[in-house]
Amino acid sequence: MPVRKISTEASVEAAQVEVADSKQPREWSAVAKEIQQMREAGASVPDICEKLEVSYVLVNQLILQSYKMLIDSAQVFERQEKTRLGID
Repeated sequence: MPVRKISTEASVEAAQVEVADSKQPREWSAVAKEIQQMREAGASVPDICEKLEVSYVLVNQLILQSYKMLIDSAQVFERQEKTRLGID
């Protein structure tokens, strides 16, 4: 059998997360993609919430996709964005 070379160096690329202007309202679909990327990169739910300024309920529902958590994520996110930006 041929001998295989084993690399001793591990290479892992971190997912690139683009953070939009914090003064502009964001779209839920874009934030949801960022949440999924961060979770795949190994970020915890509280870290994601803090970095993206999104409530725990929205992040947790997206990650778990639980039938027991029946909220309209887009509507809740829109309301929270208005509160975050002071647009009421």
